[in-house]
Amino acid sequence: MKTGIIFSTIVFMISFQSVAFAIRIKEAVFKTRSAGTVVFNHAEHLKQSGITHNCRICHSAIFDLKKKTRHSMAEMEKGESCGACHNGKKAFPLKDCLKCHQAGEISFEDKSYGSVKFSHKSHMESHTCTDCHKSLYKTSRSRTLIPMKSMEKGKSCGACHNGKQAFPLKDCLKCHHAEELVFVEKSTGDVRFSHKKHMEASGCGDCHPTIYKTARNKVKVSMEAMEKGKSCGSCHDGKTAFSVKEKCEGCHKS
Repeated sequence: MKTGIIFSTIVFMISFQSVAFAIRIKEAVFKTRSAGTVVFNHAEHLKQSGITHNCRICHSAIFDLKKKTRHSMAEMEKGESCGACHNGKKAFPLKDCLKCHQAGEISFEDKSYGSVKFSHKSHMESHTCTDCHKSLYKTSRSRTLIPMKSMEKGKSCGACHNGKQAFPLKDCLKCHHAEELVFVEKSTGDVRFSHKKHMEASGCGDCHPTIYKTARNKVKVSMEAMEKGKSCGSCHDGKTAFSVKEKCEGCHKS
């Protein structure tokens, strides 16, 4: 009886000691100046085959906990640090940047041409981080907006969107999401304005912001004013495009 009690007590003490001295491994967060923040998930890595809860696979063979050495991507590509496993054989390659570097979707608000959304994910299908950072863009968000004229000279997006490496800047609607507009007119029928159709023969700069601001204007322009060259009449003059005096049914839908 005493032997059973002693054995049970020993088992309990061992179990208690195991719980009491369990190691809680935190997520490692690395803040970089040029490539954003990287979060290293210990728990996820310890699940992988070849490691299976064996800390010694990495410590201190690859990472020395006593030293706070930072490794560059160039060093990793030579097998240092993360590159010891992330070589495309043992684990996904270093070029799959977004799996570690958490680059979000970016929205640029422009008063003249509306909102533009930049997708890191779609661009990374054909590029790597170093194609843009830091030669074209710093990784920290810049509040300086680059005008289209500068892009046409190869700045910012224009470095790639030149019609050779990627679609040209003149394909405005691929970045600037202009909606189809409906103008409600009780007396002559509603008018639907198609940005897509007009963009087949014109560019954004032909209308914005000289003729129209990008923000929706609640002030209606009369047909008389259009006949004098205002609003739609600046192009629909019978020369650039059909006159506002003709083909009424082409715009006004009853």
